Amino acid sequence: GPKPSGITHLPFNDCDALRNAISDKTCAVMLEPIQGEGGVTPATQEFMDTVREVCDQHNALMILDEVQTGVARTGAFYAHELYNVQPDILTTAKGMGGGFPIGACLAKDHIAKHLEIGTHGTTYGGNAMAGAVSYAVLSQVLTDEFLDHVNELSTMFTDWFAKLLTTYPTVFKNAKGLGLLRGLELTPEWQGRARDFITEGQKQGVMVLMAGGDIIRFAPPLNITREDLQTAFDRFEKTTDHLINPT
Repeated sequence: GPKPSGITHLPFNDCDALRNAISDKTCAVMLEPIQGEGGVTPATQEFMDTVREVCDQHNALMILDEVQTGVARTGAFYAHELYNVQPDILTTAKGMGGGFPIGACLAKDHIAKHLEIGTHGTTYGGNAMAGAVSYAVLSQVLTDEFLDHVNELSTMFTDWFAKLLTTYPTVFKNAKGLGLLRGLELTPEWQGRARDFITEGQKQGVMVLMAGGDIIRFAPPLNITREDLQTAFDRFEKTTDHLINPT
């Protein structure tokens, strides 16, 4: 038959581009519910619905990468629950081990049955210690109290971001993300300076990340206390003040 066309990269949240790119020759569509390294950008409900629709239409697999968004990071156990869309295959890692190395690939029954014992080899797969650690982590994460805590802190982030956009309109122009995976987009005037916030933040006692040169990323531990999160907020504001007035 014809040679496969390989991987096609599509603009995120562009439903028309997606529809035009998918055909009966498409094997799968893979995406993050919230782009992590790509800028902490959530998928729109329309885009997630469209991915599911076109995959069903063309008998393609919908694969979600939930390595960053899974295990309560967004306030739901996995982020696709927020969209009421179920993938065919889901990848997960990081949070499911609470810091201990582990990863997993979940699939619907009609797909998983093809991965019988011996069909997939991996050096550290089936690690008993990792499995025990993950079981302990998930037994905590899957409680109503834990998810309520994450969503409570998520509300703190939403309120704080609103304050930052009002207090520093020349520095921050947009707030992004869900749950405890959040991003602040810098204004054109501060374009490319996200790393400055990491460096100055360390001096002020707060750790932040970046997603490209223009997005400051926040991903605190899910079990952080309200008091510690507020301290981080205060220290980040000091970081911003020092960058605005270095003297």
